[in-house]
Amino acid sequence: MKIYLPGIQPAPSQKYIKLNSNENPYPPSPRVKEVLQKLNYEELRIYPDPDSLEIRKKLSRLYGYAEDQIICGNGSDDLLNIIIRTFASPGEAIGFYVPTFPLYKVLGTIHGVQNEAIQVAEPYDQPPDPPAQVRVFFLANPNSPIGFAYAIPLIRSLVEKVQGVFVVDEAYAEFATANALELVREFANVLVVRTVSKSYSLAGVRLGYAIGSRELIQEMFKVKDPFNVTRLTQAVVSAALDDQEYFRKNIAQIVATRDWFTKEAKGLGYRIISSQGNFIFPQPPQKGKGNRFFQSLFDRKILTRHYDEEGLRDGVRMSIGSPKDMEITLQVMKDVLKVL
Repeated sequence: MKIYLPGIQPAPSQKYIKLNSNENPYPPSPRVKEVLQKLNYEELRIYPDPDSLEIRKKLSRLYGYAEDQIICGNGSDDLLNIIIRTFASPGEAIGFYVPTFPLYKVLGTIHGVQNEAIQVAEPYDQPPDPPAQVRVFFLANPNSPIGFAYAIPLIRSLVEKVQGVFVVDEAYAEFATANALELVREFANVLVVRTVSKSYSLAGVRLGYAIGSRELIQEMFKVKDPFNVTRLTQAVVSAALDDQEYFRKNIAQIVATRDWFTKEAKGLGYRIISSQGNFIFPQPPQKGKGNRFFQSLFDRKILTRHYDEEGLRDGVRMSIGSPKDMEITLQVMKDVLKVL
């Protein structure tokens, strides 16, 4: 089995520009700092709320769905795991388009289900129909690692073709211009999965959540591990959700930097498909140079991700960092064109 390899996590002393894990370049809300400073360490001896009720209440108010339509997990990866465990038995099939988040395939293999991977290619707005009989179909929207987003009417038409559970993985939805939450009201088989890792600058505490029909969420609660979200995580995420003004400002800064950087990199000759995430997928002018491009950036202390997979070999996934980091990266990208 091919394992899922996360991006390199260098020690702070190594001084890389770290653009390989789609982390937020800005710190969490100051309210998170306040919570940490006031935390009663003695309470850490007590198990956390197994249902993450406070967070679910706040998400309910934020998105307009009932608390019993929301479930929390130890990152969205935990929820993807729970979904397969809940809705697909060994020998049954799950499906997804590729290229996509590679963890879908890894989790499917772990749980003994069949992986039906359907290759898609540009222009990406005309994917083949998903297989109707799969127990679960995963759709990353915006797509990772490329960044394009499927239009909501298209997603609606795809949902109508799937008899099993249709999962819209919206890990990057806050950076996009549209999302699929409305489909939860229209279809009983739709689950929308999100995370606070990128949008709320909280990758270090691990919190994901899923929104869906009461029936789907109830079944997932039967399968999830008890106490799967720590007391510390619940306190920190609750504080971050209270500061929507900071959240919106943070998102706006990243989107502005993404759009500026995309324009400038295209001006250098790089090919970039418009991204709706907090990352882009730049490709050098010459095809077949993706790995060399990755290595050239690495040699100059810039970390990105290169995927040795069909449709991805010609470029790298590059997170959007601070404006200063992206200015340095842009200059390096200009320089490396001479050696690619």
